[in-house]
Amino acid sequence: MNALKWISCITMATTLSGCASTALHASPAPRFAHGAIIAVAPFANYTTTPGAGSRGASMTTSLLLAHGLKSAHAMTMHQKDRLPLGRAPRPAAWLAEARAMGARYVVEGAVQEWRYTIGLDGQPAVAVTVDLISAKSGRVLWTATGSRSGSPRESVGVLAEDTLNAIVRRLLS
Repeated sequence: MNALKWISCITMATTLSGCASTALHASPAPRFAHGAIIAVAPFANYTTTPGAGSRGASMTTSLLLAHGLKSAHAMTMHQKDRLPLGRAPRPAAWLAEARAMGARYVVEGAVQEWRYTIGLDGQPAVAVTVDLISAKSGRVLWTATGSRSGSPRESVGVLAEDTLNAIVRRLLS
């Protein structure tokens, strides 16, 4: 009887884990100086969730530092740079600001999804794109996209952190 309960628990856990899905795709990680200053530009927010872009950029900055980078600085979005929903960010202005702070690289990104799905279970869902850009040339050196949906017991914040952490690990590999 005890073995039957154990098998039931494993079956239930396997079934529940099937509720979450993850996708992560990235270009090959570049060789870059880990001691170089990295500026993290505000992420574009293509969602209807206010502040999703700011949250994504903040988490990315923190995760870069947590993974051992010596210097990652979050860039601030000035009032004149605030854009309406769905508009692309102003990378030229951010590249100039990054060069002025001595950054060699700029991480920029976009948030496509940051919400709870509609329905009885309200599953969290996150989708982000992250690029590593040369502050000198403006050329994209590396790009990744990740998306994930979770179980109803997870928060969007935890899901976003897990997704961004997987992206940062891929960048630093």
